[in-house]
Amino acid sequence: MRDRRNSLKFSADVMLGRTARWLRLFGYDTFYQNRIDDNELLAMSLLEGRILLTKDRKLARKGGSAAYLVRANELWAQLKEIINHFGIEPQIHLVICPVCNGKIEKVDKKLVEGRVPRYTFLTHSDFWQCRDCGKIFWRGTHLQLAKQDILKFTID
Repeated sequence: MRDRRNSLKFSADVMLGRTARWLRLFGYDTFYQNRIDDNELLAMSLLEGRILLTKDRKLARKGGSAAYLVRANELWAQLKEIINHFGIEPQIHLVICPVCNGKIEKVDKKLVEGRVPRYTFLTHSDFWQCRDCGKIFWRGTHLQLAKQDILKFTID
């Protein structure tokens, strides 16, 4: 599969918040707000060239080719469906913040001292931070657990 992270941008309706978070972990710009009106979401998606992911049949019809109706109900099945449909490689990339959709960039270790657990600071050398919300990331056990979760929907 070729890398499509720069060419595909998504937006997700209120029923796909957890799915949006995973798409961000995969490195895809994915707009999600749980308090946006369907018409506003569709208009924003069209203006920004985003594919609207929705569980709402009416909204999917209204969006036409700019929308994709997610048929699966369970998170792992939704991800598998989206991965297969759009040719997404399910690998974690620390480039998009899973919390706010901001850009993540590497930061100097000195800048995170006192902002991460002491043990983490002492045992890790590489840190990343979201430019928008300030959340700090490191390659810890949470990434290993996420990789194990990916196996749930990549193995048939």
